[in-house]
Amino acid sequence: MPVPETPHSFEKLYRKCALPLMKFLIRKMGGNQIAAEEVFSNTVFAAWKGFHTFEHKSKFFTWMCRIALNKAADYYRGQIHYESHLIAPTLIDLANIKDKNLTPDEKASLDEIRSCVHDCLDLLPDDKRNLLYLRYWKDMTIKGIAETFNISERAAEGKVYRAKLAFREAVSKKYPDLSDY
Repeated sequence: MPVPETPHSFEKLYRKCALPLMKFLIRKMGGNQIAAEEVFSNTVFAAWKGFHTFEHKSKFFTWMCRIALNKAADYYRGQIHYESHLIAPTLIDLANIKDKNLTPDEKASLDEIRSCVHDCLDLLPDDKRNLLYLRYWKDMTIKGIAETFNISERAAEGKVYRAKLAFREAVSKKYPDLSDY
């Protein structure tokens, strides 16, 4: 027989599982306290809104953990899009600059920047370099990359994200002065 769903019962269940849930999230998020707190907040809000759907087929903590895992996945997807805004425009802008209207000094600077980018790309494994090439020079969509490699779109999104992180790491190793950018 289901337990009556009242705000009071949610509060009682929440108080019992809040600390274990936070510990669970910190562990699942690799010790990132700030990310875990954000996901925790989103989890509690979603659980509160959806408490009427809790059917007591599992423990409340288990139900909250499932919500938390979904919210963590949402968080990481959001980070992928955020990180894309930091790296992708730079790569796209560099690839699309036309040389015809540049002064000789600007052309020399652009050539040097392109050379630096290519040097960093050369430090990457072939698979990561190819993913960045397809995504930003060939302007292939995530869906197109997924189809090319016969993987899910989510897997393709993750691979491109990891390739961008590897590129950022290569840049920071080769050019430590640029690590703040």
